Amino acid sequence: MSEKNPSTEVPKPSAAASAATEAAKKVKDVKPPKRLFANPAFQAMGIPAMRLPSRNWVIFWMTVTAAVGGFGYDKYQQKKIISKYADMMKPMAEKTMDTKTVPRKITVFIAPPPSDYLETSLKMWRRYIKPVLFYAGLDYDIVQEDRQGVIRTEVANRMRALRKEYIEEPKIEAPPVTPTDKNAELTPAQVKELGKEYKNNFDWRDAIGIFYKKDKPAEINSEDLESGDLSLSGGVICLGRGAYKEYLAGLHEGLLGPVDPPVIPEEPKQAEDAAKKLTPHEEEVEKEIKVMEEQLEETNEGPLDTEEKPTEEKEEKKEENTGVLARFIDPSEYEAAPFPPLELHSQGSVIHDKQTKLPILVNQPLLVVSVPNLIGFLAIPQRIYRFYRKRYMTEDICSDVAALVESSSLRPFDAATDVNLAKEEESDWPSSWVKQGRKRDSEWTRDVVTDPRITSLMRVCNKPVPVSPEADQTANSE
Repeated sequence: MSEKNPSTEVPKPSAAASAATEAAKKVKDVKPPKRLFANPAFQAMGIPAMRLPSRNWVIFWMTVTAAVGGFGYDKYQQKKIISKYADMMKPMAEKTMDTKTVPRKITVFIAPPPSDYLETSLKMWRRYIKPVLFYAGLDYDIVQEDRQGVIRTEVANRMRALRKEYIEEPKIEAPPVTPTDKNAELTPAQVKELGKEYKNNFDWRDAIGIFYKKDKPAEINSEDLESGDLSLSGGVICLGRGAYKEYLAGLHEGLLGPVDPPVIPEEPKQAEDAAKKLTPHEEEVEKEIKVMEEQLEETNEGPLDTEEKPTEEKEEKKEENTGVLARFIDPSEYEAAPFPPLELHSQGSVIHDKQTKLPILVNQPLLVVSVPNLIGFLAIPQRIYRFYRKRYMTEDICSDVAALVESSSLRPFDAATDVNLAKEEESDWPSSWVKQGRKRDSEWTRDVVTDPRITSLMRVCNKPVPVSPEADQTANSE
């Protein structure tokens, strides 16, 4: 057997060496101590060392602080702006007013943005417009719509009612309905007439209020009549581009259109029958269908017919209760319509209400407020940008409302540019909604058509709309 070479044998590690390697492994496994922030001044006061947060936590808390801080700063600036304009209006409300005088009234038309609820527009009214009017001591009348056409119908009805008041018609006063005998019973017609007379002559001041035990004034006048300048009386605020479009359409319809609804001629059935040319086979089939329908009507019981009638009546009532009337005049007929109408020839350029003696809506200052409402997932970055810059919108709205209250920046209506007031709002409308509106001939998607005879009576508080170069070129080409 060969002997082993002592030079090739691997020496076994000693116990000390193995212990050293094991200790080195344990030292590697031990985590290094976390860095602590130690300030000598804090150590002298006995404050323990603070541990610095990690990079991820620093990024997280910086992001949260920036987001919350930006929101809080924007809210603070909004309150500051609203309080500034409220303090500007307070001296107007502190003036004394006689009990025979009512404050100036502003008419507010509010429409919801497309594909959204009315509450979106009402929030803007409560936050930015109402406080300024409240601290100015003004009254306001709100007209809000839940479907298209309500504002147009309301404005047109007011104009038509005014024209009807000026139409001179002889009024024959009926003798008072009084029974000759106390024990005699009144007929239903007499009871109805007495109810109407009582309702027309009833005054709540006889039952409640400051005039319950005091004499009522002979007449109550508006604050605008005492100011002397009737051109600054009243005011109209249109909240939303849709409300503004319907307001203009209502003015033109009420002043240029007929007082009574036009009669739509019914097409004769003979023309329809003549248009339908049936073959002999189709005529035989129709005769068989008619015979079957007559047999079914004979077998049906009476209660089935009575159940169908209420549904038809309900549908008719629903159409009546919508509050939207068809147009009395088409925009293409504005130019051919006479203005002023015969009943308003004596009024001149300023038309007054017969009861309040104040100028009507068309002669009152107008303010249009845009309602930005951008929706959609892809629009989230722009929505975030707007969310943190609401203070600029607050400044614009409050300054315009203050200008309307003070009537400081009134200017004539410019038909070339002022029809585009709040047009930037249309860029926020959903494209799918706009396509459907054009197919259905929606009032909001139509082009604004005006008549210079109507717009010459209007005045606006908004700042002039800047004319884009493209619009200027088109205007020059026309």
